Amino acid sequence: MIQDEYGITFDCVDIYKQPAFDHPLLKNHTLQIKSTSFPKSMNKHLSSETVKLPRRCPQGTVLIRRTTREDLIRAKQIQRTKRIGLQEDTVSVQAYTVGVSFSSWNRPEKFYGISADLDVYQLTGILDSQTSATQMIISKGERGPLTFHNVLQAGFHVHHEVEGDNFTHFFTYWTSDGYQNSGCFNIRCSGFVQTSERLTPGLVYTLRNLALSIYRDRKTSNWMLFNDQEPIGYWPKEILTNMADSSRIQLSATASSPTDQPSPPTGNGELGGASFKKISVLNGGLDPYPSNVQHAETFLDIGKPFYEGIYNVDSGFIYGGPGGWEPPKF
Repeated sequence: MIQDEYGITFDCVDIYKQPAFDHPLLKNHTLQIKSTSFPKSMNKHLSSETVKLPRRCPQGTVLIRRTTREDLIRAKQIQRTKRIGLQEDTVSVQAYTVGVSFSSWNRPEKFYGISADLDVYQLTGILDSQTSATQMIISKGERGPLTFHNVLQAGFHVHHEVEGDNFTHFFTYWTSDGYQNSGCFNIRCSGFVQTSERLTPGLVYTLRNLALSIYRDRKTSNWMLFNDQEPIGYWPKEILTNMADSSRIQLSATASSPTDQPSPPTGNGELGGASFKKISVLNGGLDPYPSNVQHAETFLDIGKPFYEGIYNVDSGFIYGGPGGWEPPKF
């Protein structure tokens, strides 16, 4: 058992006995400790940021945050209000999203992954009832039945209902039925396979950068999650219903707040103060697609002076803002 300075308890769990393998579809799954293929865009060396992460667990075990009774209670509340993936659909909560989307709709290309460097900031002033997240999202089946809408997410967020505090946490999410019944944040349910000894979903993240890659392994068809060249874990192909490839990839920042409160900040709290850099959308050979194939489109719910989002092929996606927008009162 390990307790960090934030009062969160972690366990070093035998890699073969981790919660992921409680999933009924993973009874005969073969653990993939190493990737068989790597994106050409992935950094060749671990950054100075990555190696600052504490190596907490011995070899053969993985770092997993312990789930408490309070965590389960909050998870049920999130499911009831559909506050999952920051896809708000309740009357009392309003969401504000800015991002860039790469889609293969009506085009012959298929996407097999994304790599990008994310600036990470320790936002303050976000209330327990609010959320602010920066993430990459890979999905398939957006236009079909929900049972075939698969989504993989990773990034950092301030989300009290998920984490139980207002610190910045590294997080993951997955669903294989359009956020209906499958999937969860972090490792609150079985499915995501953890392989790292020191970086795990739910960890308070204090470093300044995440060099994330999500991509489909060419041999196993599992969807791998890396920070720089360090594997974090993966989503096994067995738990996904429609992910032989991806039809849409998004890099986004989303904030949510009750309708009677001003919207919270995103990024570093300044207009255009945060970024996704070194963005590479990957083809089946895990090579970057040229920009004319990526078909990028930006989206922004609310603009200046509250939020901003600008995409440029060379400089990446610039976003962020102080928030403070309030819906009209009738």
